[in-house]
Amino acid sequence: DTICEKLEFSKPTGYRYIKDLVVHGLLERLYGGQYTLGPRISVMDYIAQRSNPVIQLSIPLMKDIVEQTEFNCCLTQFYEDYCLDIYHESCKETTLLAYGRGRPRPAYAGAAPKVILANTATKIQKSIFQKYNEQFLTSDFAQDEATFIQKLNEIKKQGYYFSKGELESHLGAIAVPIIYSNRAFPISLSIVGSVKRFNLINVETIVDILSQSAKFIESEFKKIDSD
Repeated sequence: DTICEKLEFSKPTGYRYIKDLVVHGLLERLYGGQYTLGPRISVMDYIAQRSNPVIQLSIPLMKDIVEQTEFNCCLTQFYEDYCLDIYHESCKETTLLAYGRGRPRPAYAGAAPKVILANTATKIQKSIFQKYNEQFLTSDFAQDEATFIQKLNEIKKQGYYFSKGELESHLGAIAVPIIYSNRAFPISLSIVGSVKRFNLINVETIVDILSQSAKFIESEFKKIDSD
């Protein structure tokens, strides 16, 4: 009844949809009449991971980045108006990341969204600024649309973005774009760690490691795409 009410379905329609989803394994009925996502979702998640060539190309490189830097490493994509980590490698079982794979996070805070936006069309940049202008103003990133576009252009030219405490106050991140197709949003490759650790590192060295990995992924994907 709660599901029908939330989705504004009539009860007969809602019950029919829910029954179909349960039959196909997309929902699972728990004891007490509650529902959770079904086992087919786990299968779909596995297929999504295994069938995505960018993820498969990135995994060994991300493992190597984690080993070299002892930071967490994330692969992030832009979807609609939020960001989503589609894969990550953690360093020494660390629990620094509040946002993990599959959990939507804001499009206006952190290194990954800014480096992705910096490499997208101006029309999309303006749309995001209009939607989240209060957040950008509050964070002092940009006071108006023109400044916002200018800063994104600077990030694009620089080739990376370094954030400290934007998404979570204790975390920093350095992100570079993976521009693997002119028909899709770039994907961000980033390292994430404590702000205290970032205060002690050589940023240029980290950027070089990330950029080399991103270029390798781009070139390998183009070979796959051409086939």
